[in-house]
Amino acid sequence: MDTNLHIRISKELKESFQQVAKENNKDTSSLMRDWISTYVAEHQKSDEDLAAELYLAGYQLQQALGGRENVSKEFAKQLQEYSLTDQKEFTQLILTTYLDLELTIPSSISKTYKGFAFSQMFLLGLIGDKPKGK
Repeated sequence: MDTNLHIRISKELKESFQQVAKENNKDTSSLMRDWISTYVAEHQKSDEDLAAELYLAGYQLQQALGGRENVSKEFAKQLQEYSLTDQKEFTQLILTTYLDLELTIPSSISKTYKGFAFSQMFLLGLIGDKPKGK
């Protein structure tokens, strides 16, 4: 194994866990590794899911701005430039916009830093059509 994970639980829970695991011929470490692996597999989003969420977030911002015709061309152009040159500035401009409009910031926005394709999906949603099935 590469590393250890330390967690805090009550003494009673630890003892119960160890006892039940022993009764079922299980190793507590392997049970925790299995649980963590399962959790990650079930909750980790694919790149396609993340891209779809970012498109939807862009579209929702478009709607909050009053529709596509009310999205400033300067704003879209600045986002486009930042998406190509500076992901940090891209994300900062979006966050500032959400805060200025007093909107809840979608958690997917934090993933725009993952690169050009993800920031482009947000931008496409901002200037694009309503997502299918939404």
